[in-house]
Amino acid sequence: MKKVAKLIMVDKDDQYLMLIRSNHPVFGSDPDLPGGTGEGEESALETLIREVEEEIGVTISDAEEVYAGLGYSSHGTFKSLFITQVEERPEIRLSWEHSGFEWISRDAFIEKAKNAKDDYMRMAYDVLSSQNEA
Repeated sequence: MKKVAKLIMVDKDDQYLMLIRSNHPVFGSDPDLPGGTGEGEESALETLIREVEEEIGVTISDAEEVYAGLGYSSHGTFKSLFITQVEERPEIRLSWEHSGFEWISRDAFIEKAKNAKDDYMRMAYDVLSSQNEA
């Protein structure tokens, strides 16, 4: 079974990292999160740590898993979503997969996630919106 893990990163000023895809064949230049597909027997957290380093050049050591399951997949992919708070805003070094990034407010992040095509962005929208209600 394919496994994917992605990350919502929040800085100390409550700004959220939003990546912009590099002209993806399905999602175009839509918003995205750092993360990707697991390799071998990696745990979701191991996948996340490796993929975040590869995609944005940031080393993380831990994150809170806020969703795990098949609910957002039409192809049977097991998806995990994590969130982490960073003390200092890290330097972002984008891989070829992304053409840009921005740090935006929670409300702006939720709005962009709501209108995105990608399942992960809808998942992020649902998770963050439910936290607003709690």
